[in-house]
Amino acid sequence: MSNASSSTDPVAATAAIGSAVHEVHWRDALPWWILFRAAGMAFSPTVILLAAFGGLAFWAGSSVLDSMAGPLLVEELPESVTAVSPRALPHATELLNWLPAPLSDAGRVIVMPFQPGATLGQAGAAAVRLLWFALVWSLFGTAITRHAAVTMIGEESPGFVRGLRFGISRWPSSFNSVAFVLLGVVVLSLPGAFLGLLMRADFGVAVAGVLWPLVLAGAVVLAILVVGLIAGWPLMVAAVGVERGDSFQAISTAFSYLYQRPLHYAFYAVVAGVVFVPALFAAGLFADATTTLAMWATSFGMGHARTTGLLEAASASIAEAEAAAPMFGLRAILFWQTCIETLLGSFAWGYFWAIATAAYMLLRRDVDGTELDEVVLDELPGETAA
Repeated sequence: MSNASSSTDPVAATAAIGSAVHEVHWRDALPWWILFRAAGMAFSPTVILLAAFGGLAFWAGSSVLDSMAGPLLVEELPESVTAVSPRALPHATELLNWLPAPLSDAGRVIVMPFQPGATLGQAGAAAVRLLWFALVWSLFGTAITRHAAVTMIGEESPGFVRGLRFGISRWPSSFNSVAFVLLGVVVLSLPGAFLGLLMRADFGVAVAGVLWPLVLAGAVVLAILVVGLIAGWPLMVAAVGVERGDSFQAISTAFSYLYQRPLHYAFYAVVAGVVFVPALFAAGLFADATTTLAMWATSFGMGHARTTGLLEAASASIAEAEAAAPMFGLRAILFWQTCIETLLGSFAWGYFWAIATAAYMLLRRDVDGTELDEVVLDELPGETAA
C-alpha cells in the first residue's frame, strides 16, 4: 500500500522527475563538445601570438634551407618519374588542396621525404626541412597545447610568457617522439634498400618480383609507423602538453589512441573541420574589419582624393607607388597590413593545436576512461619550473 501511494503521489513524482533531469551532465552525454571550447581558444591572443612566432620561425628556417639547397617541391620531379611512380600518399595529397595554406604547406613538407622518385639530395634536404618543421612546432605546439589544456579545465591561463617557457623546457620530449619514430622507419627500410641495390640489375628486379609479397608485408609495418606518425603527431605533442610526459609515453599513448579508436579520431577531425570554416571566416572578417576601419577612420582627415590615391598606390607597382605617395610611409602601412595577414594565417595553426589538445583528451577518455578535467599541473621530480 505504501508503495502504491508513493508512486501516485504527484509531489513525489515531480521530485523524482526533477532529480532525474538534474542529474544529466551534458559533458558526459556529449563529451566531444569540448572541441567547440577548443575552437574558441584559437581566438586567444596568447594562442595567436604563439602560433605567429611558430610560423615565423618555420618560415625563417625554410628560407635559409631554400637559399642553401633550393626549393624542394613535388612538382619539380620529372614527369616521367611521377607518371611511373605515383606521388607519395596520393589520396592524402589530394586532400591537401582542401586545407588552408599553412596546413597544406605542412602536409607537403611531411610528404616530401617519402617521394620514391626523388634524388638522394632531394630526399635528404626534404628530411632536414621536416626535422626543422618538427622542431619548431615541438616548441610552439607544446606551448599552445599546454595553454589550451590548462584553460579548458578552468585553471589560471599560463599566458604567453609562461606558455613559451613551458614549450622551451618540454620541446625535447615532443621532438624526440617524432625523431624516434622516424629512426624506426629508417632502420626498418634498410632491408628494402639492400634489395634496391640488387634491383640496379635486371636480375635483381626479377628477384624483387618474386620477393615482392615479403616486401609488401614489411611495408605494412612501415605504413603503421608512418601513418601513426603523421596522424598521431598532434597527439604526441598534446600528450606532452597535457601530461608533462616523456617522448616514450607520448609515442605509446598516441599510437594506442589512434589505432584503438580510429573512428573516434576521424569523427573528431570531421567536427573540427566543420567548425573550422565559420571560425576562419570570423577571424578573417575581424582582420578585414580592422584593416578597413583603420583606413576608413583616417579617410575623414585625408579626403577622398588622397585616400583613393593611397589605396591605388598600395595595389600598384613600386614605381607607380613612388610617384603617388611617400614610399616610406606607404611601405610602413603595407608592412603593418601584412602583419595582420600573418596573424590571420597563424590562426589556422593555433586552431590546429587547440583542437589537437581536445582530441587527445577525448581519446584518452575513450580508451583509458580518464576524466576530461585531469591535467598534470605539478612539476615532475627533477623538473625545473616552466
